[in-house]
Amino acid sequence: MTEKKRFVCVNCGHRVKELFKKYSNTMKATQCDKCHKITDKYIEFEEFIILIDALLLDSCAFRHIIYNGDFKVYWKVSLVVLLLESFALCRQKLPDPPSASLHVHEKGFYTYTLQNMGDYMFMTLLLLIITATLSIDWMQKIGFRSFTLIIFKVVLISNLSKFFLLPILVWRNNTTVFGRNLHHLLVMGHHLCSLVLAYEAVGATKKNLRWWALTLVVLAFAFKETARQFVSLVVEEHFT
Repeated sequence: MTEKKRFVCVNCGHRVKELFKKYSNTMKATQCDKCHKITDKYIEFEEFIILIDALLLDSCAFRHIIYNGDFKVYWKVSLVVLLLESFALCRQKLPDPPSASLHVHEKGFYTYTLQNMGDYMFMTLLLLIITATLSIDWMQKIGFRSFTLIIFKVVLISNLSKFFLLPILVWRNNTTVFGRNLHHLLVMGHHLCSLVLAYEAVGATKKNLRWWALTLVVLAFAFKETARQFVSLVVEEHFT
C-alpha cells in the first residue's frame, strides 16, 4: 500500500490535503484553513528561485522543499554541495605547494568527501535522537521511515550554505589567511542558522518544547563540529 504524500501550508505548517485545485484547464492554489493564506506560493516558482529563498533563510522555502516539493532536484544539488565542500576543505588543508603531487590532492579530496558524508549522517543521527526524545509521539504518528527522511532533508537543506564557499575558492590567492578563516567562519554561522530554522520549520517538536529543542540543535551542531575538527586533524596527519 503506497504512502499518501503529506502536504503542509508553507506559512504556518498546518497539514493540508492538497496544494491546488484543478478546474478544466486551469489550476487555482488553495488557501490554508488555519492562517487563510495561499497554501504554497512556491508551486508556481522555478526551482532556482526557491533555492535562493532557502539561502536567504526563508522558512516558507524550507517547508516547501521538505514537504511539498519534488526533492529529486535537491538530491542532485546536495551532491554538488558535497563535492564543493570537500574540495574547499581539501584546498584549506592542502594549499597546493609546488612540491605537492597530484595524487596526494586527489586522495585527500576523496578522503574529505567520505568525511563529509559521515558528517551528514552523524548530524542526522543527533537530530533523530533529539527529536525522538522530545517528540516520540510525532515520530510514531508519521512513521519511522518518513521521520528519518524528513530529518535527513533538514540536514541536506541546511548544507546549501556551503555554496558560499565558492567565492573563497575563486579568490583564494587574492586574500589573506585571516580573510579565508573569517569567510569560513561566516559560512559556518550561516549554516548553523539554516540548520536551526530548517529544523524549526518542519514542526518536529511541540511549541512548549521548541526553544529547548532548538537549544539542543545548537549544542548538537557544536558537538558535531568538535568531532569534525578531531577527524580533520587525523586526516591531516596522513595527507600533509
